[in-house]
Amino acid sequence: MSVDMNSQASDSNEEDFGVNSEEEQEEDDGGEEEDPGDIADYYDGVASDVEQQGADSSDPEEYQFTCLTYKESQRVLTEEVNTVAAALKVSPSVAKLILVHFHWQVSQILDRCKSSSSQLLSDALAQPSSACRLATAAQSLQCGVCLQVVRRDSLLALPCQHSFCKACWEQHCTVLVKDGMGVGISCMAQDCSLRMPEDFVLPLLPGEELKDKYIRYLFRDYVESHFQLQLCPGADCPIVIKVQEPRPRRVQCSRCSEVFWYDAEIQCVD
Repeated sequence: MSVDMNSQASDSNEEDFGVNSEEEQEEDDGGEEEDPGDIADYYDGVASDVEQQGADSSDPEEYQFTCLTYKESQRVLTEEVNTVAAALKVSPSVAKLILVHFHWQVSQILDRCKSSSSQLLSDALAQPSSACRLATAAQSLQCGVCLQVVRRDSLLALPCQHSFCKACWEQHCTVLVKDGMGVGISCMAQDCSLRMPEDFVLPLLPGEELKDKYIRYLFRDYVESHFQLQLCPGADCPIVIKVQEPRPRRVQCSRCSEVFWYDAEIQCVD
């Protein structure tokens, strides 16, 4: 005759469980009662730490943010570029340098422009200061890097008037872009920090692949310098988070569901 060991073991366990339960119940009768709400209360409010997109704007405690696609974020940036370019009467590429320097705070840029547009451009490293322009040496046909004498039409210069041959400019830009640099490319002259606008750099880059990388690096720098924008840190996620008020708070990407803290370390320009 076969014996069902599982059934027997189960019956035995149930009997032991019953005995132990009665003994433990007798011991617990005289002890302190456990508050069943302690564990449940611990998790209260956790879900509210992650703010939801399109929260109720009438509630001051809600955090307003939007998840933008690449094209949508480009549209936001372009509108601000056009506003600054028109107000300062500069090219869009120079306007971008100004916006990056001042963290894309358009209203404050326009206020500064009213007092001194030349000082604004100088502070943003988009044009040299008056003293620097006066100190710039007269142009020669010798490249300041390779020291080769070249034709005048082979020399290129930024507004600082530091002239170098096209080949040296190309090598300078190519090396820096390959290193992952975007907005930060500046003049090759010693002690000159004048920034190179994108319409100066792009024609110097060899090949479409390197130009595409440069454009991606520029977009990264534009978003990272913007006081209202942040790239989603999710793997291969193209979403950009736009907030109404830059303050530290956890947000969730609508595309990849990544939960992260919005970085509010960018300080407003006084």
